[in-house]
Amino acid sequence: MAAALRHTARDWRRPLAALGHLGKRDASLATVLAAVIEAEHVPYLAALRYKDSGLRKRAQWEQVWEQQREEDRTGKRLDIKVPPKYTGADFLKHSYWSNRGKLDVPKERFISYPGASPEADGSLLLGWAGWNHRDQADALVGLIRSRVETGGWTKDDPRFVPLLAGLREVLPWVHQWYGEYDEEWEGNPAEEIQAALDTGRAERELSEADLVNWRPEKKAGGRRKKSE
Repeated sequence: MAAALRHTARDWRRPLAALGHLGKRDASLATVLAAVIEAEHVPYLAALRYKDSGLRKRAQWEQVWEQQREEDRTGKRLDIKVPPKYTGADFLKHSYWSNRGKLDVPKERFISYPGASPEADGSLLLGWAGWNHRDQADALVGLIRSRVETGGWTKDDPRFVPLLAGLREVLPWVHQWYGEYDEEWEGNPAEEIQAALDTGRAERELSEADLVNWRPEKKAGGRRKKSE
């Protein structure tokens, strides 16, 4: 994105400065763009959005969604408990909380894919937040495929685990809304995307638990002791 603007925009600094995002006149375009989108994206995967408390609430919400699907399938009413609402303390960043709120409703402009960029480009990868669940799943399938073919990742690279975990998270919604033959798709989206997840797991010998329990590495923090 920064490279494209660098070659097309005559004076990109003036409008960005007017928005208050340009602190220094010599700031690089990539730096300025990163500042502009910092509060406008939310990661695709729950483990990249929530702290442990938020993940526990997310698990309860997922259980409720599955119960609701069962009600739709069987027509039988279940005693579904209302899951707890989120608070700002449940999110890893305040901007995620600002974009999602207590019911975790997406209001962000972009879906972000931290750690999913190709080897040649370490900038944050973004997608459009207006994608439906099928499109989100398709984007992840495409990412997994392209990182093997052209992205410089080996097939057993650990960075595939969160991508497959993200695919697992969105798949229930794909099955719910896109589980029949789609003429535009020329197939059944849910079946094809499920097959992609199954293949991706099998090739890397990953279990369901491996995907559910994946967590990002915690960054080393804190001040060093004087004795160190």
